[in-house]
Amino acid sequence: MAASRSSRYFERELNQCGDGCVPDRTIFMELYVKQELMKVLPVVDAIILDIDGVVLNVSDTFRVVTADIVQLFATRWMKLTDEGLLLHPEECELFKNAGGFNNDWDVTNAAIALALGEKSRDGSITTTAQLREKCDWTAYTGELKRRGGGLEVAEKYVLDTLETPDRRDFANLWNPKLVVQLFQETYAGAAMCREMYGFDAEHVKGDGFLDKEPVIIDAALVPAKLKVGILTGRTNSEANIALERAGLVDRVPVKHRLTDSDGLRKPDGETLARLQESMGFKTAVYVGDILDDLNTVVNYRALPAAGRARVFSCLVLDAAQGTANRREWLEAGAEIVAPDVNAVLQLLANIK
Repeated sequence: MAASRSSRYFERELNQCGDGCVPDRTIFMELYVKQELMKVLPVVDAIILDIDGVVLNVSDTFRVVTADIVQLFATRWMKLTDEGLLLHPEECELFKNAGGFNNDWDVTNAAIALALGEKSRDGSITTTAQLREKCDWTAYTGELKRRGGGLEVAEKYVLDTLETPDRRDFANLWNPKLVVQLFQETYAGAAMCREMYGFDAEHVKGDGFLDKEPVIIDAALVPAKLKVGILTGRTNSEANIALERAGLVDRVPVKHRLTDSDGLRKPDGETLARLQESMGFKTAVYVGDILDDLNTVVNYRALPAAGRARVFSCLVLDAAQGTANRREWLEAGAEIVAPDVNAVLQLLANIK
């Protein structure tokens, strides 16, 4: 695209943008890019990808699994009569936006913590009539966000609302390890559970969700000269299966991958620092889809390692979010906000 044509294109889009625009950004084919970043993009030598919402569409998998496990735990272990969903899949987004919930296991446990706390307090016997109304997910996640987010904050918050006898009831059923196991069994399915997690499914039978995650990324669009890394909350086995399905397993060396199995979690900035050591990039773009991904870049910049290389943030609007989070991501300081990862890859290819 010629420079003069690009200028007219930007001007036309900006004039149509109205109050929804952030003034210091340019729109390029539905991408919002900070003006000063346009001068830096030509020297980008690496792109780091999250998997969920970036490489694969997980709107019909992880969020559904979370809702299923909350329901399973409520009916089988909390002994509630099933009269409808306690947590709807789309409500998982509230936890993601609260921060500290990059890992879907933590989302599931945090949701169960509130439900368990409410049952311990008032002795609810059904999933809806006496409990669903009390589980105000919007208010709950809003409070968690105010307190810093994350599972530890959620557990402490729920316990602080309970009297001593109710705390004992809560503790008798609170079992985060079991919840993680249930999540793994449900996601992998009976056939793949051992291959993925090293154990046979005990509580959940049937097929998993592995084949229900459409591939988002077009591997052919990844510029050949870019180093490619992966930073994900998935385990090594989950990430490897995802990369195979996306046609990226040979494009991303093992040493360029950092997963939940490696002992570091987003939004810890050390995750990006470790990838910089193994990849050796000078300027990278990290593409994620939730607030924790943006905060990972922010936290990286506070580390001494940030003096070795620059990392810029990019958030994509996955299928679960649509465009609902665009304004929030821009106001939070994301340098790029894009409809999907392919738009980012095309941008880098055109500029480079």
